[in-house]
Amino acid sequence: MAVITVSRQVGSLGTEMAQAVAERLQYEYVDKEKIAKALATYGLPEPELEKFDEKKPPFWDSWQVQRKKFLHFLEAVIYDFAKKGRVVIVGRGGQVLLRDLPGVLHLRVIAPFELRVKRFLAEKGGDEKQTARLLRRNDRDSEGFIRTFFDMNWDDAALYDLVLNTQKISLETGVAMILQGAQSREIGEGEKQSRGKLAAMALIQKVEATLLGVLGVDVRHVSAQVEQGTVTLRGSVPAPGDKERCEKAVVALEGVQKIDNQILITEYYRFGS
Repeated sequence: MAVITVSRQVGSLGTEMAQAVAERLQYEYVDKEKIAKALATYGLPEPELEKFDEKKPPFWDSWQVQRKKFLHFLEAVIYDFAKKGRVVIVGRGGQVLLRDLPGVLHLRVIAPFELRVKRFLAEKGGDEKQTARLLRRNDRDSEGFIRTFFDMNWDDAALYDLVLNTQKISLETGVAMILQGAQSREIGEGEKQSRGKLAAMALIQKVEATLLGVLGVDVRHVSAQVEQGTVTLRGSVPAPGDKERCEKAVVALEGVQKIDNQILITEYYRFGS
């Protein structure tokens, strides 16, 4: 019942390993496309998600509210997939979002750049120089995504339980190593401890994203807490209507059993009025 996250370089055989492991274990395989479909259920249509794909940092400078909303829903989607267990999650910061949870095996697959270029050309064809530029841009964008959203280093070995360099390790050998780790006693026991925690983690992200949609930048004055399906809202808003809209939006979320709305109304007066 393990959860496996896979971070990989293009041409490292990481995608192939993730797919093979999911097939062998009969786990759900969660990739970019499946995550995009899940995000679309929260009002983030797939065409719009290209704006929120793995991009290098400067792209995000003028997208602060959108970025925060996307991140909240991305976390909720990852947590929802993980809480079910028996899943392989590829990319999208899974190694960061789930790093402190027991029962999760974090995998990193790498290979020398020249070898990755040769593999890509053998599979896709094309021009060698153009392929090299493509792989370098992909590496920069993936590193930038992790750095921008999570302030973490994509290449930090401490984020991973197992780092495989496929220069000398075959696809089959790599899969066997991953299977051994995923089926270990430590991972199996830890997964049971994380399931309930993941449900609460997913719900709080949905609540915070929903509040952001209601209040915009004013969401900084409001906080939310989730405990066993009860959502407690605290903070202040400038008008009674804002308090009511927050409660109405949050109570409609799946998983919310009860809401304790402690938000205060703070009226602002202009000088001279």
